[in-house]
Amino acid sequence: MVAVFTVFLMAIFTSHGQYRFTITEQIVTTTLAPVESIAAKIGYTLRQFSTSAGQLFTVYQDNQNLRAEIEQLRQNDINLTEIMAENARLRAILDYKKAAPQFDFVVAAVIARDPGTWTNIIVINRGSADGLAKDMPVVTPQGLAGNVTEVYAHTAKVQLLLDPRSAVGALVQRPESRVAGIVEGNGTVPMSPRMINLARDADILKGDKIITSGFGGIYPKGLLIGEVVDVVNEAGGLLKYAVLKPSVDFDRLEEVMVIIRSREPVPTIPPAVSSAPGKPKGAVP
Repeated sequence: MVAVFTVFLMAIFTSHGQYRFTITEQIVTTTLAPVESIAAKIGYTLRQFSTSAGQLFTVYQDNQNLRAEIEQLRQNDINLTEIMAENARLRAILDYKKAAPQFDFVVAAVIARDPGTWTNIIVINRGSADGLAKDMPVVTPQGLAGNVTEVYAHTAKVQLLLDPRSAVGALVQRPESRVAGIVEGNGTVPMSPRMINLARDADILKGDKIITSGFGGIYPKGLLIGEVVDVVNEAGGLLKYAVLKPSVDFDRLEEVMVIIRSREPVPTIPPAVSSAPGKPKGAVP
């Protein structure tokens, strides 16, 4: 209001010739100085606020971009780690195939586990269309995993060595022993199968490697089953059993190999020798 009134007086003085530029200029400057100061401060504050808001938005955008880049780098690192792990597994499978030319394999991925028997049955992504059939042995580069029990066109079920229903002809690998028995799953301690039907005086020790014997026609001879971790005498009997640590890590099964053809000769049990006494030499027929 003061500024408007001052301008109005200037107009009147100018019209009557009573205006002096210097004095009026001083009056206007003096009168408007506080207003101009306040207006300047308000303008400066608004400019600062606008600049700060712009900078804040820029920082926010940069922060979002950095977060996106970090997330992308983290995902790339996860993908790279997964690719390296898969390459290591596939390299081990390839090395195993080269070391076992007597077998023809089909490599399969584990796509499911039977929810009713988590450690005993797995589902793989290969089936009859890939040459699979029931009772074919299933292995990993570490050793025997189990055998095929059900086959469909493009999938199959595999009963693992840990299943209590499983029974595998086995042999102590140590040359001084070669004790034979049967490895079966242990329902009480699923991760610790047992080698049973061992005579009390059978030569089997902790640390012995157990392999398939080849008897029975399902599993070829020489597949590693596991290692003896304990030998237990059965109460009130003449037998004992060995507790095994499986060579295969069943909690980490991702790929397996199905042996669809074996050129390994199947061992045969020699016929029993008759205990009937023979005729003495020189006897007359």
